[in-house]
Amino acid sequence: ACACAEDVPGAAAAFEEKLGRIVRRAVARVLPLASEREEAAQRTRYHLLVRSQDGPAKIANYRGEGPLASWVSVAAIRLAVSMGRAATSDRKLSAKAAGEAAGVDPELLLMKQELRKEFEAAVEAALAGLADRERLVLRFYLVSGMTLAGIGKTFGVTQQTVSRWLAQARTDVVAEVQRRLGERLKLPSGEMTSIARLVASRLDLSISRLLGAA
Repeated sequence: ACACAEDVPGAAAAFEEKLGRIVRRAVARVLPLASEREEAAQRTRYHLLVRSQDGPAKIANYRGEGPLASWVSVAAIRLAVSMGRAATSDRKLSAKAAGEAAGVDPELLLMKQELRKEFEAAVEAALAGLADRERLVLRFYLVSGMTLAGIGKTFGVTQQTVSRWLAQARTDVVAEVQRRLGERLKLPSGEMTSIARLVASRLDLSISRLLGAA
C-alpha cells in the first residue's frame, strides 16, 4: 500500500497480482453485467492507485488497521454502488411503499405529499448523523441489494450481527426523523403518531434515494 501510494515502480503490478481478484470479486457482488464489472474494476484501480491534483492516491488512506484485502474490497464495493444500482432498487421500494400506503387514510397521504420536503431533509440529516459503518451497511443493503450474508463476509461478521446493525441504524434514523419533524412542525402527539407510520412506510425508499445519490 505504501509503495503504491508513493508510486514505486512495480507497485501497481504487485497490487494487481495480489489484489486484482479481490477487486473483481467485490464488484461482482454489486453489478450484474460483465461490462459494468470491468468498468468498476478499472475505476477502482484508478481511484486507489492514481495520484490526483489534491494529493496522493487514495490507497494512502489505508492505515493498516485491518487486512488490506478487506479494505480494498470495501473500497471497490463503494465505487460499484456509486455507479448505480439505485434505479432498480428504487423501483422495487417504490412498489413496496405504494402497497403499504394502500391502507392509509387519504388525508394522511395528502399530508405525506405536503411534508415530503421536510421529511427528506430530516432523513438526510439523520443519515449524516450515523456512524460511517451504519451508513455503509444501509447502502449495501438498500442500494446495492446485497444479502446479509454478503455484507457479513465484507465486514467479517455473522448475518445476525449485520441484521442487528441494520435494525439499530433504522431505529436511530426513525427516532431522529421523528424528533426533527416534531420540532419543525410542532404537531400534537396524536398527529405525530400518524406521521410516525408514514415515516416507517417511506423510510427505506428515502434512504435508498439519498444514499444512492451520495
